[in-house]
Amino acid sequence: MGTFSGGSSSSTSGGIPKSAHTEVGTSGRLLSACAGSVVVALTVTPLDVAKVRMQAAVAIVRKPVSAVGWEASLAACHNCPVFFCSNGIMEHCFDKREAAWSHCFNNQQLMGNAASTPTLRAQRGLVRVLQNIVAEGGVAGLYAGLPATLLIAVPNNVLYFATYEGLRDRLQRLALPGLVAASVPGIAGGGARMVAACAVAPLEVVRIRMQAGRFADGGGSMPRAHQGVGTMLAEIVRSQGPRALFLGLGSTLWRDVPFSALYWIGVERIREAVLRRGWWEKSPVQGPLVAGFAGVLAGGAAAFGTTPFDVAKTRQQLDRTATAGSGKGLWATLAHVVREEGVSGLFTGSLPRVGRVGPACAIMLGSYEFTKVLWTRTHETAVDPLAHLRLAPRFAFSAITAERPGTMPRLST
Repeated sequence: MGTFSGGSSSSTSGGIPKSAHTEVGTSGRLLSACAGSVVVALTVTPLDVAKVRMQAAVAIVRKPVSAVGWEASLAACHNCPVFFCSNGIMEHCFDKREAAWSHCFNNQQLMGNAASTPTLRAQRGLVRVLQNIVAEGGVAGLYAGLPATLLIAVPNNVLYFATYEGLRDRLQRLALPGLVAASVPGIAGGGARMVAACAVAPLEVVRIRMQAGRFADGGGSMPRAHQGVGTMLAEIVRSQGPRALFLGLGSTLWRDVPFSALYWIGVERIREAVLRRGWWEKSPVQGPLVAGFAGVLAGGAAAFGTTPFDVAKTRQQLDRTATAGSGKGLWATLAHVVREEGVSGLFTGSLPRVGRVGPACAIMLGSYEFTKVLWTRTHETAVDPLAHLRLAPRFAFSAITAERPGTMPRLST
């Protein structure tokens, strides 16, 4: 592995400057993905909690299910027991009866119709909503659902980033045709998202079942909430079959795999262009700065491009609630939207989505690259003492060939 270079470089590997990526080993990638997940969760969760509270205040009791705007979600559905919350990186399902979310949904449970909620609608301003949350529940209220978010997001992002960089590096070493080589980031990004989503889907299903078990009426010697993860996985497979572990995964993949493919193609192209122009080349943290800049642009563009799939997923969630579990498939939902509202209906709510996802991607990728830089620099000054023994044969060979005789080969981190 190579070491981090703060400046730009004219030499390339697969069309991308060497300084485009801070190269670290597997341990460095895992730690960096963990750090990035924590930073983005701490930064974005308060904004998402405020969004949920604003959606709950709208309460679409008398609106048709097809009225999909920024407020159209299960959080805004008065009769829906659960809702989905996204921090811009991952989406999680929560029960409205959870104590941590009481400051968002207590008022919704009390009101009879949407027209009689002037006090709730007066809280539509983001700053005002954040202030009210802190006043009612303290700073902890801003981080409702954070433990569950980290429980799923950390392993998901660790697997996602490690798989992406591993696939990208392996594919770039192959002699691929021009068009295929240019698509390597997209192929690696889509593949990594598919692997990560499939790996954590059963955990999310189990978490939702355990969450629901806490509110189920008594009965049975072992309540679901107290069963172990392995026990509950076995119970689900036994009673409903293996497919039950992947409920809702299809629509998630249709949205997230194209997003990841577009996102990583954009990130690598923007990162390459910025480095070639020498932006921030004097900065010791050029890599993280470039990554953050590329992340916000590529993330915003990918979020806009995949908005139709997000609209369809939201419609499906609302339709299934309104029809007690039945509903249209993904493509039937998309066709219905176009037929009823035109093509523009597929991009309803695109601006809020871009405004949420773009910065979240910048924070995640920038934090990831910054942690890799710290890891690299730490290990430059703290090399494993046994490494010199392992490199002894190489040192002897270089001395014999008289290339820089008597000099120990430089250790890579």
